[in-house]
This record gives sequence, C-alpha cells and structure tokens, in this order.
Amino acid sequence: MLEFEVLLIPVVSALIGWFTNVVAVKMMFYPTNFVGIKPFLGWQGIVPANAVRLARVSNKLVMTKLLTLEELFADFKPEVFGKNLGHVIDDITEQIIQEVAEKRAPMMWQNAGEFMQQKAREAVRAEVENVLLRISGDFSANITSILDLEQVVVDAVLENRELMSRMFLDVGTEEFKLIERSGLYFGFLFGLVQMGVWIVYPEWWILPFFGFLVGYVTNWIALKLVFEPQQPKRIGPFTLQGLFHKRQPEVSAAFANMVSSKILNADNIVRTVTTGETGAKVLEIVDHRIDELVAKYEQHPMAAMVLPSQEEREALRRDIKERTRADIAKPGGILHTFAAKAVDIRDNLERRMKALPSDQFEGVLRPAFQQDEWKLIVAGAVLGGVAGVLQLVYIFGQEVPAISTWFGG
Repeated sequence: MLEFEVLLIPVVSALIGWFTNVVAVKMMFYPTNFVGIKPFLGWQGIVPANAVRLARVSNKLVMTKLLTLEELFADFKPEVFGKNLGHVIDDITEQIIQEVAEKRAPMMWQNAGEFMQQKAREAVRAEVENVLLRISGDFSANITSILDLEQVVVDAVLENRELMSRMFLDVGTEEFKLIERSGLYFGFLFGLVQMGVWIVYPEWWILPFFGFLVGYVTNWIALKLVFEPQQPKRIGPFTLQGLFHKRQPEVSAAFANMVSSKILNADNIVRTVTTGETGAKVLEIVDHRIDELVAKYEQHPMAAMVLPSQEEREALRRDIKERTRADIAKPGGILHTFAAKAVDIRDNLERRMKALPSDQFEGVLRPAFQQDEWKLIVAGAVLGGVAGVLQLVYIFGQEVPAISTWFGG
C-alpha cells in the first residue's frame, strides 16, 4: 500500500505548477519600478521595464495593419463635425462681442438696443461657426503634420508606466487565467509520472529535478496554449486552437476600448499636439483663420466707427488671438473637441482588428511575452526546483538517508 507522503506527490506537483505560473504572470507586470540593486540584483516587471518598446510595437501594428491617419480622416466632413461645436461657437462669439462691442464701443453697444444686439450676436456667431469649420477642415487636411500617433502613445506611457501593464492585463485577462490554471492541471499530470518514478527509484534528486521540470514545462506549455495553434485543428473529437485566437472578437473589443480610452484619448492627443513643432503648426492654422475673420470684420461699415485706427484693429487682432490660444487646448475647446469627436477610433479599430489574419492578430499580445519569455520559463523552473527541495526535506526527509544525514536526522 502506498504511503500517504507518496500520494501527496501529484498534489504537491500540481501546486508547484500553479504557483510557478502565477508567479510568472506577476513577474510580467510587477513591480512597476525596479526593486533591488541595479543592474542585476533585483527585478522590474517585464512589461513596465519595456513599456516604451512595447508601446512602439503596438503603435506600429495599429498604424501599419489597422489604421492610418489618412484613412481615419478620409471621410471627415467639417459640416457634420460642426454639430459638436455649439458650445465652442457660443464661447468665442461672446469673447468677440466683449472685445469689440463691450470693451471698445460700450456706449454704442448699449444704445443699440436688445433687438440690434441680438442681430449682431447672430451675425458674429455665423462668422465664428464658419471659421471653426474651416479650422477643423484644416486640421483634417493637415492631420499628418499636426498629429504623431506614435509620440502620443510614447508620451502617455512615459507619463504612466502602468498603462501598458493595464492594457495587456485587460486585453489578455482570460489568457493569463489559462496560464495560471494550466500549471495546476499539467503539474498534477507530471506529478503522477513523478510519483511512479519515485516509487521505483526514490533517489534524493528526483523531487528537486521534477520540481524544476514541472516549473519549466508548465510555463512553456501555458504560453503555447495561449497562442498555438493559430487555426482550429481537429484531433479526434477535440478541436484545438490557441485561446488568444479563439477569442479574437472579444480581444479586439477590449484592445480598441483600452487604446481609445486610455492612450489615444483627447487629453493625451491635445497634450502632445500642443507641444513642439506640431503645436506651432496648430497655432499657424488658427492664426490664419482668425486673420481672415478680423479682415472680414474690418470691411464692415461699422468697423471704421468702432476701430478707426490701424493700431486699434491690430490690437483687436492680437487680443482675439491671445484669448483663442489660451482657450484652444482647454477641455471643451476646439482642439479638445476635435480630438474627441472628429473620428471614432474605437469602432474603426475594433472592426479592423476582428478582420485581421491570425498571424498579424497575434502581434497584439505576443510582444509582451516574446522577447523575455525565457526569463519567465527559467524563473518558473528555478522556483519549481526550490519547491522540490522543500518537498524533499519536509515530507521525505526522514526516508532519504542523504537528507537525514544532512539535516541531522
């Protein structure tokens, strides 16, 4: 009859397989910052350590296989987008009324009466709407000059290194659960083999060796189960396919939602667009259209009465530009609204991801593992070996002469 300790071998092996796989997943994402003594004594999660590289890889996938800026904005229609600008138009209209009428010709404005004031306000509003539609059209036509999506992604990741970890965890939630659970199942199966070997050949090195083997192989198999096979394969009554590929519709939705809401969102786009050369290009577009607006106003018969000198007209032009520049990037402003409403990144991304061939679709999650997956497998093997030693010492220590001698049994 088998002793109770021997019957525990498959159970312990299952726990080793589960534990090493759980640790492997955690080591992918934690800690976010390096803990230890650099460069070799310590650890930083693989994803946060390679956050910028992974961000560039993901962005390359998006821009080469899924979306290009030209395609995104190919069907952009300023007049349709203009429906989102009501609050922006109203704000700028009031600014102009304040700058021109209330500030520079207060008596004339007060004496005009409510009816004429309303007519003037409507005329100004119509001109402002026309200018904003032209600005949004200019943004669309010059989108590759003012928007560098890779820079938006990199800036967002540098701002928050947990971002890539959150993205991969959200996108691959079921895959990571599979990795953890598979360690339990395959660990138990290896444990049955280990138990048979131990019964026949109970040498001290068997348990550490099998612990090492279980930690190594269960991690390796788990990664294979996630991505292979790419296409469904029939084996008898069973159909095998990598879980990631089987879940392509769900993964596509999760990826598109994460990218559009946390990375390519309006705040991140505006922050990147308003800096450096792209920021100068945006202001150039806005200034040009404001110059057109003021020039048209100067041709109005009333302009000579309100702004009789060239200096006053230049002052008006300067004041409107300054206020517009100050407000352009604020939440609810023209640029923020354009970034948020001009195109639907989420739906476009999800639809095209669902249609990707399997080999290209794998590039969404695979880069998180590929370069450093050997570290996870080796770490699992080492942890498994340590667990095997502990199993040997605390469960079979009295039965193995060498162990009894080493530990004074």
